[in-house]
Amino acid sequence: MNKDNDIISTIESTYGYYSSDIIKILKSKDILPGDKIEINQNDKTLIGNLITQNELGSENNIIIKLENGYNIGIKYTDDTTLKKLSGSIKLEDFKIKNATQSQNLPKISLLSTGGTIASRIDYQSGGVVMAMKPEEIFAGLPELFKEITFEDVKHLFSFGSEDLSKNEWKKIAEEVASQINDNDINGVVITHGTDTMGYTSAILSFMLQDLPMPVVLTGAQKSSDRGSYDGATNLIAASRVAAKSDFASVLVAMHHTSDDNYIQLSRGTKVRKMHTSRRDAFQTINESPVGLISPDGKITQLIDDIPKRSDGNVHLMNKFDDNIALIKIYPGINPELLDWYIDRNVKGIIIEGTGLGHVPTYPDKTNMSWTPSIQRAIEENIYVGMTSQCLNGRVHPFVYRALRSNYQIGVSYLQDMLPETALLKLGWVLGNYDYEDLRATMEQNIAGEINLSIKFKEYSQNE
Repeated sequence: MNKDNDIISTIESTYGYYSSDIIKILKSKDILPGDKIEINQNDKTLIGNLITQNELGSENNIIIKLENGYNIGIKYTDDTTLKKLSGSIKLEDFKIKNATQSQNLPKISLLSTGGTIASRIDYQSGGVVMAMKPEEIFAGLPELFKEITFEDVKHLFSFGSEDLSKNEWKKIAEEVASQINDNDINGVVITHGTDTMGYTSAILSFMLQDLPMPVVLTGAQKSSDRGSYDGATNLIAASRVAAKSDFASVLVAMHHTSDDNYIQLSRGTKVRKMHTSRRDAFQTINESPVGLISPDGKITQLIDDIPKRSDGNVHLMNKFDDNIALIKIYPGINPELLDWYIDRNVKGIIIEGTGLGHVPTYPDKTNMSWTPSIQRAIEENIYVGMTSQCLNGRVHPFVYRALRSNYQIGVSYLQDMLPETALLKLGWVLGNYDYEDLRATMEQNIAGEINLSIKFKEYSQNE
C-alpha cells in the first residue's frame, strides 16, 4: 500500500463506524471528529462537536456532543444539512506558575491519581479519558489562588480507582509522608477516582500514623464535560479543609446533597460510596460526618472525636500483606469456599456476615455448616474477622447461640467496622505487627474505624 492510501485509511478510521456515505459527506465539508458543527433538519438547529461513531451505533446517525455535555444522534436524511463552525478542540498545556501565587497564604500540596476528576473529553469516543494533568485541574479554578498557595502539584499516576492496589497505596502514603515531613505545608489534597476512594482513604488512615495535619481525598461523580460537574466544588472545599481546618486526619470531601450547598467531610475509615452516579453518593457510616463546608468556605465541625492539628512528622507504616480475603455470606453458600482459601494458605479472612454476624450453621445439614471450616481456619492460625453486610450497626457475638459458638472457637467480632475497612486493616496489621498481636490489634480502635457508641441520629443522618 502506498503512502497516499495509508493517509486515506488513517483519516477514515478516525470516523469510526459511520457509513461510507456519511464519511463521504463529512469529508466533503472538511469535518473531522472534534470539530464544532451545526446540523439543520426540519427547521431545527443543533450545535455540537462531532464524535466518532462506535461499533454499536447506527452508521447513518451523526453523533455530536452538545454544550451541556450530553451526546445526541441525528439520523442523516435528504433534509439534513451540515456546516463546520470551528476546528477540533485541543487541550491547552496549562501550567501553574508559582511566581503568581502569594507566599503569605496557607500552603498545600496536591497529588493526582486519576479518576473522573482528572479527566477530559475525548471526541474520538464521546466519553472522557483520564489524561488531565493536575495543572489542568486547577487552571479552571482561579478563585483558589486567592486564598491558597500550592507548594507542590504532583501527578502520581492516571488510573481508574478500580486498578489501584497495594503498590499504589504504598506509593501514595510515601508521597504524602514526604510532602508533610519535607515541606512547610498545612495539608495535602489527593484527587482520586470515586469507586474505591473509600478503600484508599481507609488504608491511608492506617499507613499514616501520628498525622499532624489534614489529608483530604476528593473526586468527581460527574465528568468535566457535564454541566453537573461536581469536581470543582469538591476540590475547592477539599483544598480549604487541607489549608485552614484544625483537623489532623485522613478525610473524604464530597457532596453532602445533590445540589452545591454543602460539601461533606467524612472520616477515612467510616465512608462508603452508596450510589453509582449521584453527586451525594458518599455517606458516613455509623457516625455523623466530621463536618460540612459551605460555598463561602465556612467549615462547620460536627463531631468532637477527631484528632487536632499539631506539630511534628507523620510516622509512615505502609507495609501491607495482601494474602487476605473478603467473603460475603448469602443463603446456601457452600463452606467449601472457605476451605478453598484455607488450602491456599491465606493469612486472614474477613467475613461479611448477615445481621449481627451470622454464617450458615444448618443443624440438620452438617455438610453445609460453616462452623467446621471456620474452626479449621483458626486451628491453622488463619485470622477470621466478622463484620456485617448491613453496614449500619454492629456485630455482636452474644445475642444468639450460633454467634456465641463461633466466638468461642476464635472468630473476632469487629464491632461496627465496615467490611472493606476491616479487610484493609487486616492487610496492614499483618504487614506491620507480629502474628501474636493480630487479634488484639484488629479489635483496637486505631483510626476511628470503631465507634463504641452509635447514636440514633447517625443512622438517618443523610435522609
